[in-house]
Amino acid sequence: MNPLTPDMKMADVIHSNYLLIPVINRFGIPSGYGDATVRILCKKYGIDIGFFLDILNAFSRESYRPAKILRTSNVLMIVDYLEKTHSYYIENLLPTIERLIAELIEYCPKNNRSLNLVKKFFEEYKNELLAHFKREETVTFPYIKKVYKVHISGGAGIKEKKELSRYSMRVYEEEHSDVDENLYDLKNILIKYIRGEVDDTIRNAVIFELFRLEKDIKDHTRIENNILRPLVVEMEKTLLRTPKRKPGIRRMENNNNRYEQITNEIEPPYAVSDPSEQIGTGIPLQTKNNPEVNHENLSRRELEVLKLVAQGLMNKQIADRLSISMHTVISHRKNITSKLGIKTIPGLTMYALLNGLITVKEELGDRR
Repeated sequence: MNPLTPDMKMADVIHSNYLLIPVINRFGIPSGYGDATVRILCKKYGIDIGFFLDILNAFSRESYRPAKILRTSNVLMIVDYLEKTHSYYIENLLPTIERLIAELIEYCPKNNRSLNLVKKFFEEYKNELLAHFKREETVTFPYIKKVYKVHISGGAGIKEKKELSRYSMRVYEEEHSDVDENLYDLKNILIKYIRGEVDDTIRNAVIFELFRLEKDIKDHTRIENNILRPLVVEMEKTLLRTPKRKPGIRRMENNNNRYEQITNEIEPPYAVSDPSEQIGTGIPLQTKNNPEVNHENLSRRELEVLKLVAQGLMNKQIADRLSISMHTVISHRKNITSKLGIKTIPGLTMYALLNGLITVKEELGDRR
């Protein structure tokens, strides 16, 4: 796809990529463009045309990088755009997906236990995403605005340097975790593993909106990483020394509580303390003896590893429990991910629950 240009008609921009409609709306340009060009509409609504096209091109093309180094004043425009994007997710996309999942449960009562797992999975993801947004809006964006203010004032004094040294874009990069892998797993589960009576029209609508959200978030993240971060880093270089990264430790945010993640060992949101405990009435969603479920050709050992992962055990604990090496555990986990097409611990846990490999104590949906 060729880069979008100032003299393109806005209608042609939409025809080139219809997913740009909400992006354009975030700039305050209403629909009903007529034959007006990008240049004319940007002038009419007081929008920096270079910045506007950089955002649209970055959204449309993964390989896009701005041809010119953006002015530092664009930092505030980018932050404003990102804040509006957060509002779009919170007020539009997330509620749309929640409504569709609720409709799916309502119209498929015989399969509501499986679908309640879908609902729970999405709620966990939404909470993680909202915590990520809150962290950016209360810490990252105010920091960026402070850096910009000090930068244009001519330099940082001792007090400003001390304040700015508490955070940096290096810290932001470390805590800026991928938030789209859970979406990938949820799509895969809906496509491959939700069996029984399901309204396919509504299911497909959920899947479509998940695809749309996933792409928008990836593009949103790329704008942060490829456009915003380099600008702020350049300002930081003139103001303070960026702190060195601690090897092997990645700082992240989860519901506003800081913790450290070492390697890939994390606790799943569906950790099970007692595998014998059942869902609700005590009947697993799909029994272990169901001949229709072959668990995607997982070996006996891979099934054992999967069940232990879903119960919240870490690699070393699994190795000790099964009397195998850590390397073997990691190899089994790679095979499980490859065969199931599920990347995350929450996704693997949900697969195990759906197929009766593990059970949980409470009825899903009763916990908030």
